[in-house]
Amino acid sequence: MQPKYEEKTFESYFNTELDRRASIYFPFGQVQEGGIGADASGFSRSRWLWWRLGNPYFLRMPFEGVNLREAADEMEIYIGREIKNIPNIKANLFFQYKRPELITSKFGLEWSHWHQNYFRYDIYQEQQDLLQHLASKFGTKALILYASPALEDVNDLVDAKQRKCLIENTNFRPASELTGHHRNTYIKAGTYSIACSEPEPMERFDLLHQLEAFKGNKSINNQESIIEVANTVRNIALRDSVFGAAYTRELNIYVEAGIDRFPLLFSVVSMSVFRELSGIQWVLALDNQ
Repeated sequence: MQPKYEEKTFESYFNTELDRRASIYFPFGQVQEGGIGADASGFSRSRWLWWRLGNPYFLRMPFEGVNLREAADEMEIYIGREIKNIPNIKANLFFQYKRPELITSKFGLEWSHWHQNYFRYDIYQEQQDLLQHLASKFGTKALILYASPALEDVNDLVDAKQRKCLIENTNFRPASELTGHHRNTYIKAGTYSIACSEPEPMERFDLLHQLEAFKGNKSINNQESIIEVANTVRNIALRDSVFGAAYTRELNIYVEAGIDRFPLLFSVVSMSVFRELSGIQWVLALDNQ
């Protein structure tokens, strides 16, 4: 059966806790509602954009917007200033969130591995191919993970959120370890899983410990790093056989408006579109020293 909570609720709670408990950074625009919007006329009517520019307006108030090029100039400056104010970037993280099934019957295909109730989520080949492509491209510069809660219902989820222990109640698995498998199963958070079809035990994985290990990485120029990562992801996404065409169409709206002339803003836009279509969350590990 499906746990009685939405995947988006878990994702929202998880991101909030990760932000509070680890030295990480959600790139500008990744966790805000909406995005940097533009219509075909090259005007921006995004309430979020104008709020960020210090010019909020009421929901029902008529608003025509201004030329997008003007807005882009301001946003490029704003994002650059924000990035300079964060600690040095140590590594990139990509999360693929999964809401699992809770298997309570001995007729469950993987019951023989656990002999008790267990959690299970499917590994979709198209999704896995994209994650694997990212993993092979970034190597040790990025950590690419599935994140799936070990919680049965919304009461457990809210309780973990309020006690600030949702990370400890989440099972993590590097995407590179699930290549060739159709499902991943587990009974506990963060410690151990068995991937199927051919069963393969997966050893303990501790996210917070892994984030601490990134402290030893060499610091990277923040602005250059963000642009480089966004360029790499964009090139992979544009060539993806599943959603590459949709990604191209969405991104072309901004290219035609000239946003690609603003490297930081275009990086934020292209990664926001990537997250919207793929569901993959991009996070940066920072030097908290």
